[in-house]
Amino acid sequence: MTKQERETERAKRMARHVEAQRITAHGMCPDCGTKLYRNLALSGWWQCGRRGAPGFQKEAGPACDFQLFYDPTPAEHAAIIGGGQ
Repeated sequence: MTKQERETERAKRMARHVEAQRITAHGMCPDCGTKLYRNLALSGWWQCGRRGAPGFQKEAGPACDFQLFYDPTPAEHAAIIGGGQ
């Protein structure tokens, strides 16, 4: 891999990180607008409240498959849990 390819890949990773940070800070699913919830099975696993079968959804409604991995800082996490926008 050339230096330019490594730099391009790094820029792409950083862009994905910033996007995940923005989404979790907002606390809402970008696909359907439902609240995001942490799945405690893995650190940093966030899922839409409407993800999964109807009996397993945190919030009733049409199914949404949005999920992402991002582990926020303690301050970011407190703002998300506290309903920060």
